[in-house]
Amino acid sequence: MKIVLTHAYFLEEDENEKLIMKPHPPLGLLYLSAHLKRNKVDVDVYDATFASFSGLIDYLDQAEPDIIGIHCNLLTKYNVLKLICYCQKNEITSILGGPDASTQIDEYLNFGADIIISGEGEEPLLAVLKTLQTNTKNELFDIPNVSFKTIEGTIVNNGLQASRHRLDDYPFPDRRAINLDKYLDTWESHHGQRTISLITARGCAFTCKWCSHSVYGFTHRRRTPANVVQELKILIAEYNPTHLWIADDVFTVNTHWLRKFQKLMQEENIYLPFECIGRADRLDEDIVMLLKELGCYRIWIGAESGSQKILDAMSRKVSKSQITQSRQLCKQYGIEYGIFVMFGYPGEELEDIYDTIEFVRDLQPDQYLTTVAYPLRGTKLFEEIQDQIIYPSGWTDHLQRELEIKNRFIRPLYSYAIKKTASEYRKRQLSRSNGNKIKQVYHSLRSVYCDYRIKQLVNVRTG
Repeated sequence: MKIVLTHAYFLEEDENEKLIMKPHPPLGLLYLSAHLKRNKVDVDVYDATFASFSGLIDYLDQAEPDIIGIHCNLLTKYNVLKLICYCQKNEITSILGGPDASTQIDEYLNFGADIIISGEGEEPLLAVLKTLQTNTKNELFDIPNVSFKTIEGTIVNNGLQASRHRLDDYPFPDRRAINLDKYLDTWESHHGQRTISLITARGCAFTCKWCSHSVYGFTHRRRTPANVVQELKILIAEYNPTHLWIADDVFTVNTHWLRKFQKLMQEENIYLPFECIGRADRLDEDIVMLLKELGCYRIWIGAESGSQKILDAMSRKVSKSQITQSRQLCKQYGIEYGIFVMFGYPGEELEDIYDTIEFVRDLQPDQYLTTVAYPLRGTKLFEEIQDQIIYPSGWTDHLQRELEIKNRFIRPLYSYAIKKTASEYRKRQLSRSNGNKIKQVYHSLRSVYCDYRIKQLVNVRTG
């Protein structure tokens, strides 16, 4: 059997990412590739990031695989659907994994996908491939985390089983399966640094209601510090990175782990600047000092809202004061502080929106990113409000991030709230630094105009 793994994400189609140009390789697929190769499975990876859909099809036409494994997320759905049609036309078995597939099993199978793997992929994928050597794709009974259709068309879900493997037992990602230099060169040409990504853990045990736990559940498993250092030594020798992106859901969970990791890094004389994601309630002075010693130059925090009412509704289990304190600590130790901000969470009213605008203005993070809340399948948020979700079209014609929620403000209001946030943030920044007075006036007028538009729209609700 000839097997190809791909992810159907094309940088050229992502207008937002083309402005940022900070792509990262598909680590999940590279972990799968490494695991399959260790178990004597012949597998290729087609990294679509710098390619096009037509280029992917040209490759598949020449490779003529028997099986295509496809990673699915909320950005790649339309390309995944086209790939499923290609597989059907060419009698290729399609195996889907990732958060989008595992939370929409019936929809993808009914569309034409052959097999869906939920949860951590290494073991179930290997088991499926071994079974397909003797059984058909309609006879995959008793393999945990696998869904498929019987020959009669009945959907079978074999049930979920958490992985029992230590992360150290898995091989390092198969980075040689792709052209990693394309990523390094892109970072270097656009940002002057050779950034490489890795993970030290899988999963997140925290309970934020809007966050997907469809792959690892509410678990958190860490590699040992020694295992991470071993991978870093290989990466430095082979790729000469200058920066790291630690892609854990939350890096700052365990002080003991960080302390041991810092000790090993010091012993190996390894120092690479990195950025990561943390939580405000996991950033005391000891952790911030450790991060600084390790080389952390930027940390991202899910601030999400300036309204404690909304933070509590989200089950963030973080207070505004904790966010403010963590900001001050990072500033004290010279670590850049980035935050994620979310508007439009169910229950948010105009007062909460203005609380968030003022919070971002006063907090003055070094960077911040905004989004408007959307209900992802498989989340607690989705369960709580599924009877309020507005579906704009049929399942094949919309992405999950396009879903609307009844009785909240319409999108243009959030657009003006985001613009007002930017103006208030920039105005405060300019004022503190005695910056350009004309720009200060511009942002003051822009902020007032946003207020005017928000008041015009405040009585209009979706639904």
